[in-house]
Amino acid sequence: MEYHLAFFYTALAVGILTLYGVLKRANDWFYTIKFGSKKYHIPPGDMGWPYVGNTLFYFRSSLGGNPSSFLSYFVTRFGPGGMYKAHLFGKPSIIVTKPEIIRKILMDEENFKRGLPNYMSKLVGLTTSIEQDKIFRRLTSPIKSQGLLSYYFKCIDEVVRTAFEKYAAKEEPIEFLSEMQKLAFKVFMRILTGGEVDKELFDKIFKETTLLIGGTVSLPINIPGFAYNRAIQARRELVNMFQQILKERRKAMMNIAKDYKAIMSKYNIINMMLLDTDQDDYDDNEGKRLSDEKIIEVLILFAFAGYEPVATIATKAIMFLEKHPHSLQKAKEEQEDIVKRRSSSNAGLNFNEIKQMTYLNKVINETLRFDGNQRVFLRDSNNAVHINGYTIPKGWKFFSVLWDIHMDPNTYVKPEEFNPSRWDVNPEIKTYPPENCLVRFKKIPV
Repeated sequence: MEYHLAFFYTALAVGILTLYGVLKRANDWFYTIKFGSKKYHIPPGDMGWPYVGNTLFYFRSSLGGNPSSFLSYFVTRFGPGGMYKAHLFGKPSIIVTKPEIIRKILMDEENFKRGLPNYMSKLVGLTTSIEQDKIFRRLTSPIKSQGLLSYYFKCIDEVVRTAFEKYAAKEEPIEFLSEMQKLAFKVFMRILTGGEVDKELFDKIFKETTLLIGGTVSLPINIPGFAYNRAIQARRELVNMFQQILKERRKAMMNIAKDYKAIMSKYNIINMMLLDTDQDDYDDNEGKRLSDEKIIEVLILFAFAGYEPVATIATKAIMFLEKHPHSLQKAKEEQEDIVKRRSSSNAGLNFNEIKQMTYLNKVINETLRFDGNQRVFLRDSNNAVHINGYTIPKGWKFFSVLWDIHMDPNTYVKPEEFNPSRWDVNPEIKTYPPENCLVRFKKIPV
């Protein structure tokens, strides 16, 4: 009897291990057979489990506060080649770990398009880069003019100054990140609408936008009680609220008797979109007004990206300065020097003085470098592409976590140290946007 039980448990263990091994390699076998012809040359890697692939592994490492463990697994197991096959967000994928390869992909709009996962696109509404970027460039290009930047600066200065005066008057501690998020969102809403927003409406939009953002960094489980399901509902609420704002704004614009100059004197994103024409829809290029659906899609995208990164970076920059007295002292000296050069002691901060804050700009760049664990790089291939010695099929996703690149000792000496001065050593570094990781530099000394 004992012999039979031992045999049974041994057979069961062997069966479980065999099933585990088969399932673990099923994805690899499927894609090896499907793309195993001489036409393609796919890098080494691990395609994970059937259906879920490596997605759960990625979420576990990202949400667990150790984003580098995901990429380091591939580098350690398959060598420092820079490209590895995987299966993420329901699609066969290529993980990229080298900045020069990322730069090639970002610069190649013919073969690559923006590649958000489907579950995230349902929240943000983002489609292909060509369609959306045309709208963004057309709507935001006037903002870059000196006059409008100065106009927005006055708005931002007023909102921020008022908020910090309230913080200083409070005796009890404040939850700083939460306050910075509300502050950044208030600035965003002023630029969006051109004026103050009713407090009740502001609170509702802020709440729903926060839930929307939470859904993009959670498991895509659309079941009541899960963050993703709450985010789906939040998007519906935002659509309804923005629809009401558009309705009221159209009514107000009609009261200005169709005076374009009068309308644009209250320059804001909503006015611009209501007056903008989408010429791509007509052969005669006369165009038509943007539909409410398209405007709301852009507004939700602006809400998604327009405040949370600003609040996070501002909070982290202040935290880094607090932890590094030497950097804090240099930043204070720069500000004091700017104040001394003012013609009047009563003069406030002006737009031109922002350009003089060179050290503060380095602090922000260094903070962006450290914040790379929250930034991912996603593209989808439009065609079969030849890159880094490999040939990748059409439709595969290209993925990377910028944290691993920003912490690369081959690019930065002592990358784990917060050192804003590293940004003034190499002149090339001034062209390097940490959030996009467009180029790879020589090793940057300290």
